[in-house]
Formats: sequence, structure tokens, C-alpha cells
Amino acid sequence: MSPTAVLFDFDGVIADSENYHIAAWQRTLVRMGWELSDEAASAALEMDDHDFAAELFARRGLADADVDGWVRKKQDLTVEMIQLHPRIYPGVSDLIRALKKARVKVAVVSTTWRENVETFLKAAGLADLVATIVGKEDVKALKPAPDGYLAALKKLKVAASKAVVVEDSPRGLAAAEAAGVARVAVGHRRGPGDWTGDARFLADFESLDETLEALGLAERKAP
Repeated sequence: MSPTAVLFDFDGVIADSENYHIAAWQRTLVRMGWELSDEAASAALEMDDHDFAAELFARRGLADADVDGWVRKKQDLTVEMIQLHPRIYPGVSDLIRALKKARVKVAVVSTTWRENVETFLKAAGLADLVATIVGKEDVKALKPAPDGYLAALKKLKVAASKAVVVEDSPRGLAAAEAAGVARVAVGHRRGPGDWTGDARFLADFESLDETLEALGLAERKAP
């Protein structure tokens, strides 16, 4: 049977958000008189904000730095950039609207702050189409732990066997597998490879028919 829910990761799946986080950290640290290269700032994409800041300050000998305060400043800048220009991948809006018409529940499960997801979806005109959001503050353990996906399934009242997850990273795919949910890997600018494991691969969302087929929903496309 076809899924009754699709659970999306956020960064790298719905939002083309890499530059938000890099630029936000660079602008935040400029206030301290620090220049952070794109390469150095990109390390934050694979780390929790608090861990990234704490490690950065420790390397510079600032044991008493207000890590929480600087993380908050970075987060405020991130939200501001999202509001001004929500960078959404091609095909995402059409896909989510098609799922809504087909009565398929949509959730977003992310390792970023829920505020970022909510702000983005509102700015992109998609907030009313998403049934639930699970952010980093909503779970005890982040991906590759299954907590986020299990929480979303519980909120949606959908069994794991009736859902499919869309992810863009090995950690996210591992989290979905641990939750017992079928997986689709989307590359956007990244090709297939070892990172996808045995998940089905989609290059992008630009063909709605191909995307719905990959999700196991071809027969549920609304007229």
C-alpha cells in the first residue's frame, strides 16, 4: 500500500540553507573582530551550533565566553536571512501541495531549531500544508538516532510502515532506518553514491511524476 505520510528533512532537502548558516556565523563573529573563512564556517554544517561555538572559543583560549549568547545572536541572524529570502529547492512547493491534495500527511523533521523551519515555511507560503514539525529542541538525541522520526510518527498517528522519509545525508537515512521507515535519498546538487546506502535515489524534485513514483505515491496523484 502507498504511504499515508511523508517525513522530510529540512536543510538540504526542502531548504537550500547552507549559505544561511555560514554567513550567519561569519557575521556574528565579525562583531568580535574575527574573520572566519567559508571553509572554517562550513564545519558548522555538520555540528550543533553550541558545540561549534564552544570548540571555536576553546581554540582561541576563551574559556569563559558566553557561548549561549553568541549562539542566540547567530540564530537571530539566520532567522532574519530566512525571512528575507527563503531559498527553496525547485519542485518542493509543487510536491508539498500535491501531497496535501492527495491527503498525504506532511511532516518536517530537522536537526536545526524549529524556529528556522517555521520561519522558512511561513515565508515560502507552505506553513499551512505541513501537519507537524520536529526540531532539535523537541528530542533528546539527534540524527542518526531515530528520536525525531519516531516523535513525528507519534504526532501524526501514523505507523512507520505507512510512512516514507526523504533525506539528504547518511545520518538522516540512518535515523529513518532505525525508526523503521522507508527511505528516499535526494541529491539536488549531489549525485548518488555510498552515502545513499540501499535507499532509493532522486536527483531532485523537478519532475513531480518521478518524485511521487519514488515515494510510492504515483497512484495517489490528485487530478
